[in-house]
Amino acid sequence: MDSKKFNIEWHSILRDVFRNIWVIVCAAIIGVLGSYVATHSVYHPEYTSHATLIINSAAGKANAIASLSQSSEIAAIYSEVFVQPSMQKKVCEYLNKEEFDGTINATVNEGTNIMELSVRASNPENAFLELRAILEVYPSITSSLYSNGVVSVLRDAGMPTFPSNSMTSSSAMRIALIAMLIALIPIVLISVLRDTVKNKEDFADKIEANLIGYIPHEKKTLLFREVLKGKKRGILINDSAFLSLKFSENINKISGKLDYMRRTNGDKVFAVTSVTENEGKSTISSNIALSLAIKGYRVVLLDFDGKKPALYKIFEQNPENCMEFGDALSGKIEFKDYTFTRYKKTSLFLALSTKYHKDYQKWFENGTAKSFIRAVSDSADFVIVDTAPMSFDGSVTDVASFCDAVMLVVRTDRVYAPIINDSIMVLKNTGSQFAGCVLNDVYDDFVLLNQFGSDETGYTHNYGGHYSKYSKYGKYGKYGKYDKYSKYSKYSKYNKYRKYNFNEELEDVEINPDDMPKVNFEENDRGGKI
Repeated sequence: MDSKKFNIEWHSILRDVFRNIWVIVCAAIIGVLGSYVATHSVYHPEYTSHATLIINSAAGKANAIASLSQSSEIAAIYSEVFVQPSMQKKVCEYLNKEEFDGTINATVNEGTNIMELSVRASNPENAFLELRAILEVYPSITSSLYSNGVVSVLRDAGMPTFPSNSMTSSSAMRIALIAMLIALIPIVLISVLRDTVKNKEDFADKIEANLIGYIPHEKKTLLFREVLKGKKRGILINDSAFLSLKFSENINKISGKLDYMRRTNGDKVFAVTSVTENEGKSTISSNIALSLAIKGYRVVLLDFDGKKPALYKIFEQNPENCMEFGDALSGKIEFKDYTFTRYKKTSLFLALSTKYHKDYQKWFENGTAKSFIRAVSDSADFVIVDTAPMSFDGSVTDVASFCDAVMLVVRTDRVYAPIINDSIMVLKNTGSQFAGCVLNDVYDDFVLLNQFGSDETGYTHNYGGHYSKYSKYGKYGKYGKYDKYSKYSKYSKYNKYRKYNFNEELEDVEINPDDMPKVNFEENDRGGKI
């Protein structure tokens, strides 16, 4: 492991830029307003009057190419003459002024004999009068220096109507872009240098633990009315037609590893935790339990998050219709009277909590939690325990000590790597086997072609493409007339498997009380009462 390595994860950078877009916008506004204030606090308006001259050679038009070349040379000489102090002195004498109130600028367009002449002054009148004066007095100077030039005025001097050094929309835009760039650079640097786990390569470099598997980023599909109400929906592998195959397959791979641990080591009670909240711990534990149940195992999913339970939201269970698991652990309901919730006729049984329990710490101090876990494990193939985040509840280590193995969910680009490694060390010291980490919310590699409907292999997602020629076989769609035989679908009611329909509602199913151990309140070596 080399903690000094860092990977450039474009999704992480884009997320940080999007989250801090308000900083970039504020920087642009501050830049424009700041330049406006600075400009007007030390602002001295300047006005520029322009004129365009054509310099020709007096040699005639016998040779046009030679004449143009000579005219260009004369124009270059004239441009030097117009900006000399002697020209300013002549203008002051002509206008009867003591001082020239402006700056003369003369430039010749490259390869031509056209000269742009301008005067910039503190007010528009001075700029206009001084430029007109130059056009009047220049022959008295140029005739004595170079007599072979003829000057023609193509565009006469004009009165400027607005300052030439005022802030224009283009200059304001440039200042805004510069300010945005200045604000963007530190955001990108912080994103790149942040010591978090951004992808699988980062995990291998920074985390001292085994990677059980990774969960790709999955978008939640919400209805418009759900978005308006601010409703959140959990992601379950058998509950959405829009769920990606990669998400389901990675969940199944993780559940397969848990199945292997059960067959090789006899581990059947697994705790799932995370360092902090919103890392996807409850979603992953729910889907792993559901995946094992779909494979035919009897799975019990326990919600041991006494502060902020979330499993009932993921399974969309009405709190009024399910028995409170926390009440059973608190002694308000006898173990033998507690009723589990069976999920849609599967072999997944849920023990759900829907509210905060003040006395949840006593569940672990008096041995109630350990007794319940042992009881359930005797009558189930797998027991998945969803705990609270480690940074919010110290009882996670107690729950982990009751389990055969514990897994840590790590969400990409959320928790600093040293904190994750410290949490792993704490879990390893609980006495339970540390199975490894599950890396959640992993984005695919950022490939340019992928942004245009292609994957990293270069094949586009447009299934029409050059195969569209086979669309001629669409004529065989006439055989759709045989849909008339769909009337025999009425016999589907005789399907004996219909009772296992996964779209049915949640149902409460009671575990046999004989499977529960008797509570005798005898002290054991750990000090609990079981």
